[in-house]
Amino acid sequence: MTGQAMGGLPLSRSGLSALEVALRVAEEAGRTLVDKLHGEKQVSHKGRANLVSDVDKLAERQIIAGLRREFPDAGFLAEESEPVASNSGYTWIIDPLDGTRNYVMEIPFFSMVIALAKGDDLLLGLTYDPVRRDMFQAVKGQGAFLNGEPIHVSAKTELEQALLGYDLGYVDEAAGAAIEMMLRLWPNLQGMRMMGSAALGLAYAACGKWDLYFHHSLAPWDLASGLLLVREAGGVVTDKHAGPATLRSESVIATGRGLHANFLKATEGMRWRR
Repeated sequence: MTGQAMGGLPLSRSGLSALEVALRVAEEAGRTLVDKLHGEKQVSHKGRANLVSDVDKLAERQIIAGLRREFPDAGFLAEESEPVASNSGYTWIIDPLDGTRNYVMEIPFFSMVIALAKGDDLLLGLTYDPVRRDMFQAVKGQGAFLNGEPIHVSAKTELEQALLGYDLGYVDEAAGAAIEMMLRLWPNLQGMRMMGSAALGLAYAACGKWDLYFHHSLAPWDLASGLLLVREAGGVVTDKHAGPATLRSESVIATGRGLHANFLKATEGMRWRR
């Protein structure tokens, strides 16, 4: 690292801010995802319902190379690579393609994540939808933005008024408990949506496209940018037990404070919450 800018963010080799570098790298890798969306892909399974494609790996290599040129001393935590430790304290957290099943099926709802942490402290987060060219970004203490415009979580407080977003992850007991919970909440809601990209789901909660988002099977690269986006957009993010969500959380509930309290009340004692 060559030094620090305001807010504790590192300066790059070229003198660009960490945010400027991350935005550039995300847009470049995003073009790769879009260019290869309708082409032939090599797909393998990391688990029964967990896919990875050659495009995931290509985009990840592209992102890491772009960041490493500017931040050679940084560590890396990426979905498709072995972690790289660093003495600098800074770690780039990367998901090159969140929503691989959508991508493989040519469903245009997927995203990428580039986030920067110092220790456990999230400093910067990007979630990029390259199809719509929607760039969600946040720097700690500076608010959250979509394509340069400030965003805020939904102001709704009552479940009866709310549109809920969610994802189930893989086929397991927790997914069944989530479906059971939704059936018990229905029909006292405006609606529910399952979209297939947790990172984009959290970004949509940050900008109020839906009023609450929940998930129970997440990794740090799924969460990294979303945690910061929602908090900088004025929202609250906890795990399903109502404790503060961190990079090590597996579950998440993201929304505004009033709706969060009412969601917890409505789901108290349900199997998913346990």
